[in-house]
Amino acid sequence: ASRARTHVAAGRPSPDPRRLGILWERARAVSMYFWAVPASFGLCATLFLVFFHFGGCMAEQSCSRVSLFHHFVAMCLGLWAHWSYRESVAGDASFAPNDSFPYAVLLQHFNIGYFLYDTVHVAVWDQRWMLHHLIAIAGYSTSELSNVFGLANAVNTWITEVGSLMYSTYLVVRSDQAYIGFVVLYTLSRIYFAAWSLQVLGHVKDALQGKSKFMFPGWAPYCAATLQVALLLVNLTFAGTHLQKLWKRSRGKGSKERQE
Repeated sequence: ASRARTHVAAGRPSPDPRRLGILWERARAVSMYFWAVPASFGLCATLFLVFFHFGGCMAEQSCSRVSLFHHFVAMCLGLWAHWSYRESVAGDASFAPNDSFPYAVLLQHFNIGYFLYDTVHVAVWDQRWMLHHLIAIAGYSTSELSNVFGLANAVNTWITEVGSLMYSTYLVVRSDQAYIGFVVLYTLSRIYFAAWSLQVLGHVKDALQGKSKFMFPGWAPYCAATLQVALLLVNLTFAGTHLQKLWKRSRGKGSKERQE
């Protein structure tokens, strides 16, 4: 029996030092960005307090300004991650390891900190965004647990934040022309988002059929598909709401002109 155990032990392949070194470097690189979660939370909370106590803004205005800051920074980081890893987006964005895309990981941690901060505001003053925030936090958290979908989240982020910046710009200008421009551009961007979501669902299909070249938890494809579809539906619902408003405005304006 002792000989058999010795034989089995001797037959085990010894760990590859180079592979262990690569895994260690990737883990160390990812851990470097965890500071972004509390840093993002603290920065957003500090900005809110500054706007509220020193900027003469009410609570809603302070939150809006912090959100605008997040929209812009997240959009820039998302575009940078997309550009930096553009060769991997088409085929590897959903299930390649997150530690292969450090910029995407940094963005993800920045977003986690922001959404944790803003969920406090949403819970107290603006509950209509609670579903959106819960979907976002669930998406980022499950990506962290599974170590996949980080790059896909980066693409999701810049597309959605472009739409948020469009809406924030309209709220500042508030004119009929600005609203028309917002609705048209936002709808076009959601069409692009729908096309991207179909690409993500294609990645999920390949993963479920065993065609993916990456390792990931068995639940990851189902989670990725569910959250991507949920995020797409939230965005399409928002676009549909404003298309209906624009249609009602145009009909109302047309009826007034006919009466005159």
